Amino acid sequence: MKKFLAICCSIAAGAAAWAGPVQVTAKVDSVDVWQGGLRRVDVEVVQPRALVARWLSDPVDSLHRVVEIQPGVEINYSGPVDTTDLGNDRLQLRRTLLVQPWDSGEVVISNIAIVSGIDTFRANPIVLKVYTADVDSMTTVHDFMPHATQQRHFWDWVPDVVYNYWWAFLLGLLAVAGGVVAYVLHRKGGLRQVLAAPVKPVPPYEKAISQLNILRTRNLCEKGQEKEYYTELTEILRQYLEGRFGINAMEMTTPQIKRAVYATVPEKSASAMMNEILEMADYVKFARMRPLPEDNARAFSQAMQFVENTKPEPEPEAEGKEAKR
Repeated sequence: MKKFLAICCSIAAGAAAWAGPVQVTAKVDSVDVWQGGLRRVDVEVVQPRALVARWLSDPVDSLHRVVEIQPGVEINYSGPVDTTDLGNDRLQLRRTLLVQPWDSGEVVISNIAIVSGIDTFRANPIVLKVYTADVDSMTTVHDFMPHATQQRHFWDWVPDVVYNYWWAFLLGLLAVAGGVVAYVLHRKGGLRQVLAAPVKPVPPYEKAISQLNILRTRNLCEKGQEKEYYTELTEILRQYLEGRFGINAMEMTTPQIKRAVYATVPEKSASAMMNEILEMADYVKFARMRPLPEDNARAFSQAMQFVENTKPEPEPEAEGKEAKR
């Protein structure tokens, strides 16, 4: 009987940790702001590890950095999410927002929220005192502007010897530049070697498939190096997105990559696969989660499938030649 009660208590404790409350707190650096000015708002979310938080204050895409969170208040910038493991299966998510009010007077911001799981949680309201600038009504007579000082040019500061013998200095610079070019050409095997036909770059599809096959042979997950495995896996996909679709994924955060893939890649199922890979990688790299072997295999399979589904179609001429063969 005691053993049964202990098991029940363990199950209840696990359920309580799973269904723990989600806390969203917002703090502003200063309540006073000019109309149209920016104020920093730090948002902190504490939630169970198993839930996935979606921020409602994200920009629509990477091109539209300003979104209206409520009438008269815009989110000018959303910083990256800083994730901290609090233990007891709970995570702390921190993010910095720049709000920009356009209405004067006392403005209450109450729409900072996240969707965690299937529920929406809002932060505490923030009150801003928005001031307007005084406008000169021109009711008084203004005096003339004072005399402007003479504007000086760059050559006014050049010494006379340089100004008078500039052609000699120019010839000297050309001679030095010619010597440097000649030295570089000599080190690289001469002008003919430099002007030789460049090596044809490897297409993004072939490069990604080759790198993924090399990553599979390294068996990093079997060695307990899951973080290195997901770091290299996402880096391969980022390079592929840049080479294949022109998405600057190497300089983007995970939410920015998701939006760019959704807006650029025509295959929508590929977007879902990319989202799942990036989310799993973030959990492993930042939340220190240890995935199961099935999760690692699924992430690799989805990466290969994403590359295969988005590879460029063969050119019509190439198809005609293969048909003749």
